[in-house]
Amino acid sequence: MQTPPETDVHAELPRVVPAPFRDRTAEPVRVGVGGRLTLAGADPEAADWFTRSADRLHGLRVEAVRENAGVRVFPAADPAEFAAVAPATGVDPRPVPGADERHALEIAEDRIVVRAAGAEGAFRALTSLVQLLTVDAAGGVWAPRGTVVDGPRYTWRSLSLDVVRHWFTVQEVRRVVDLMALYKFNVLHLHLTDSQGWSLESRRWPELTRPRPDGTRRYYTREEFAGLVAHAAHHHVTVVPEVDLPGHTGAAFDAYPELHGDIPPIHPRARFLHPDSEAALGFARDVLEEFAELTPGRFLHLGGDEPFGMLHDDYVRFVEHTHRSLRATGKRAVGWQETARAGVLDGEDVLQYWIGAPDEFDAEGIKAQVPPEYHAVVDRAAESFRISPGDAPAAVRAGVPVLVAPNSRLYLDRSYADACADPAQENDRERLGLPAYEPITVADTFAWDPDDTAESAAPGACVAGVEAAVWGETMTGFDDLAFLLLPRLPGVAEKAWTRRRTEWAGHRRSLAAHRAFWDALGFGNHFRPAD
Repeated sequence: MQTPPETDVHAELPRVVPAPFRDRTAEPVRVGVGGRLTLAGADPEAADWFTRSADRLHGLRVEAVRENAGVRVFPAADPAEFAAVAPATGVDPRPVPGADERHALEIAEDRIVVRAAGAEGAFRALTSLVQLLTVDAAGGVWAPRGTVVDGPRYTWRSLSLDVVRHWFTVQEVRRVVDLMALYKFNVLHLHLTDSQGWSLESRRWPELTRPRPDGTRRYYTREEFAGLVAHAAHHHVTVVPEVDLPGHTGAAFDAYPELHGDIPPIHPRARFLHPDSEAALGFARDVLEEFAELTPGRFLHLGGDEPFGMLHDDYVRFVEHTHRSLRATGKRAVGWQETARAGVLDGEDVLQYWIGAPDEFDAEGIKAQVPPEYHAVVDRAAESFRISPGDAPAAVRAGVPVLVAPNSRLYLDRSYADACADPAQENDRERLGLPAYEPITVADTFAWDPDDTAESAAPGACVAGVEAAVWGETMTGFDDLAFLLLPRLPGVAEKAWTRRRTEWAGHRRSLAAHRAFWDALGFGNHFRPAD
């Protein structure tokens, strides 16, 4: 019998791989030879994912066969087979809700059996398996012996990607989806509009995506976006696009100054769509309809954050309009936590909680750094942050589920407080991340639990799920995205997937086993913290 590899087989993995397989004493068994595995019974999407991932991550050749396969996928004969794992909780983001992701994975000598409640369960089981496999120099394929029943903690496990402040190509976003699938995320929240640009083609308002002076394009055509949605769906990831209204709309005003109507902005740097402007109301209705046309999923994000300079009553009226327009498209709304102030969200919608301590708004500090003409805007911004602790509780009282995404832990554009193991990355560590945010260690990012956040922000909340976010202000390319996402993203995945509390020491050891995966997926500039 061949000797198992000396490294990696026993390595602990993030608990997106089930707990029994984290045991460093688990016996490695051979499950394939000649750098080859055979697979039977998987649906086309799961088979394609497993085949491509085994090749990219391990150099393995996976062949589909009808019988005598090394890896066999069976439908569960009885849902009670998964009774050891509680069904996922939260809000189901999928176009057709209700799919069961629970599964059983059994690994023995020359035999791997997957039993799944459905296609998504089989997909998640094969995702666990591809993380567990290792290959020795002679082409022997190994995995730790064990059996487990597993399933997710939350039905909504999300990453928000800003493609406005830094635009990512279609191929780059597809790479992000591949990484998300490896860690069992199932929602890609695309932040597509902001003051810096508009990243989705509009046929009703074509000047939003006019070519740049140098002739380059920084938006997705409708056909490209549909392709991204299809690629994500192939990986059981639902795209939730965001059109951010009524603030964060500088790019819209640059393209169409008439959106102001007869109402001048409080300041050229504080522009927002006003409910007394008929042009603004029509614009909001049009773009929401366009986004909805391209969204197979049930949810569309209407923004609503940071309405700086806007009077409360005006903000309420505009959110009422956007919510009414969005619902008319047949979609349900996701709104940043400020939208709770309008009182229009209900149990069919989702509130996204994001304003978390210790990043309180320092109005006086900001006033000291800006000209006096900005001070009125700063005061209104300060008031918006001052009342923010009441947002999530108001939503809970209205029966609105809360998507937990606290900036204090889950905004991954936050600088690293860790020292660099690789001195060549020191410039990246100093350059990347919003300067206004206090740097945080990878360990501190991990030392967080969704239930803790929900209880402190909104006692009694129905947690819709978990979302990490990465914003593009400091990024200059895809390597910067890799640096900010990794190694923090697997920790978020673990908290969204498993109910068990995990110690940081074990998780830190586990991350080392995944660095080769990140390289293989094109995320080679991942941050390397010093131990």
